[in-house]
Amino acid sequence: MKVFVTGCAGFIGSFLVEKLVGEGYSVACVDNLSSGRLENLKSVLEEKSFTFLKADLLEPFRWQHLVKGVDIVFHFAANPEVRHSVREPLDHYKQNLTATMHVLEAARSHRVRLFVFASSSTVYGDARRIPTPEDHPLEPISVYGATKAAAEIMCQTYARLYGMQCLVLRYANIVGPRLRHGVIYDFIVK
Repeated sequence: MKVFVTGCAGFIGSFLVEKLVGEGYSVACVDNLSSGRLENLKSVLEEKSFTFLKADLLEPFRWQHLVKGVDIVFHFAANPEVRHSVREPLDHYKQNLTATMHVLEAARSHRVRLFVFASSSTVYGDARRIPTPEDHPLEPISVYGATKAAAEIMCQTYARLYGMQCLVLRYANIVGPRLRHGVIYDFIVK
């Protein structure tokens, strides 16, 4: 089976890629390395079933050929800096929402059957219930959360209109090796 992964050199994406390659998948991926690190992929860089392209998702002409013949797209790329999104909202809009639209369009045009989107618990804002159920109202309090919520809606819309399956994963405060940013990282470093 052939898959395409965005954000493959990031914290979560790199672990996903290692697992997919280890399970025998043919993996093509793209990352602009703005927050991801190529060293996160060192265990798979020489694998024949692995293809890496350094490119920006805002330039689909550079990477969309990698989606041809793909069964599953894992869209894990994003600008992950929640606090930065308040200071630079347009950058987050482009990196998180416009980029998602480019990946959705590539998936649609190449008839990908499953689109997996890495969202965030920030779509809930200050959730009133913990643990937070999936049907909790979406009330983001950051531009980052708003772009993730909007991207979720676009994924759902593409699923309805074009028949691809869409799976949304809402991550919250993930920790582990290769973590390089976020509130938990800041807490641990201090």
